[in-house]
Amino acid sequence: MPIAEALPAATVILMREAEVGFETFLMRRSATMRFAPGMYVFPGGRVDDADFIDGDELSGYLNCAVREVFEETGVLLPQQPDGLIFADHWVTPEFVPSRYSARFFLAKMPVGQTATSLSTETDLVTWISPADALTESAAGRLPLLMPTEMVLQWLAEHSSVHEVVAAAALREIKPKLPRPSKKSDGTEVWSIVDADTGAVLIDNQPAPKLSELTGRHR
Repeated sequence: MPIAEALPAATVILMREAEVGFETFLMRRSATMRFAPGMYVFPGGRVDDADFIDGDELSGYLNCAVREVFEETGVLLPQQPDGLIFADHWVTPEFVPSRYSARFFLAKMPVGQTATSLSTETDLVTWISPADALTESAAGRLPLLMPTEMVLQWLAEHSSVHEVVAAAALREIKPKLPRPSKKSDGTEVWSIVDADTGAVLIDNQPAPKLSELTGRHR
């Protein structure tokens, strides 16, 4: 079976300072969605041809990020390049029929605006600290895709929005592709490989608890 092309997409990690640390904005995908129903994700979506109006590849992703956040949450992000900071890059596993090459951008929540759900693709939104999101996920109350979970793990290593932004500037970002395999005893494990070179970036990861396609336990 041929592997589907991974289409360009942009995802935005909205952040705001909290009394202790900081919070990020997550949206729960509606139960009727074909892909990852009931799972919590950051705002974002596929890059449209019109997003590449400025000509270069990066501007297409940035334009998509601003557009998707406004369409999905009502938040209008600043157009300046430094308003969106490239922080990660994930590619959908090869066995999934609809695949995306998603660039993750950090964005500070603009003062005076309110984020909500304006899309039929999502039915619930929440502001939550990365650590609390991971705790809720471990308890089965906040289902996450592998990329979202691993981004939250990275966010949880930092104590403020400023610290996260500074850390992103120093990150070596490679396109991460989750790839399943099996040990000799039949146990399923996953590796995170470089989508361009195939080099293993992270090995022997536990299999995701939930299916990307159905949102159900595997």
